[in-house]
Amino acid sequence: MSYGRSYNEMLSLREAMNQLMEESFIRPTRGRQAAGDDMQSVPVNVFQAGDNVVVFAPMPGLQPEDIEIGVAEGVLTIQGKKRGHEERHEFFQHEWTVGPYRRSVQLPDDIDAESARASLDNGVLVITFNKSGRSKPQRIEVRSGQGR
Repeated sequence: MSYGRSYNEMLSLREAMNQLMEESFIRPTRGRQAAGDDMQSVPVNVFQAGDNVVVFAPMPGLQPEDIEIGVAEGVLTIQGKKRGHEERHEFFQHEWTVGPYRRSVQLPDDIDAESARASLDNGVLVITFNKSGRSKPQRIEVRSGQGR
């Protein structure tokens, strides 16, 4: 039984996993982004707060007019354009991504899309939905089958 080969295979798997993690979460670029890059995604938190469903999305440097929000068939879509420095620079590090972005998130079935309220405060987009009444717990009375 050869332990050397297994150890080398484990190291290469470890290196591959490290590379995958770096590419997935840390995407520093040098210089400006190339035109035609795919749309970027925005991280979101979606949670329940009492009778509401709340969505948080970081939007540093954006104005309300830069953001479009829509809901269709239970899917929330946030899109817009992040702007960067207008001048061309020789960057030493460039991690602040700019350009168009779009993020779609499946919302819980029990939200009332017409109740949506959105605000942008300190670079954080907050979207709040009321939960619809149909999902609230109800007591259902059980009657005797004899009294039809």
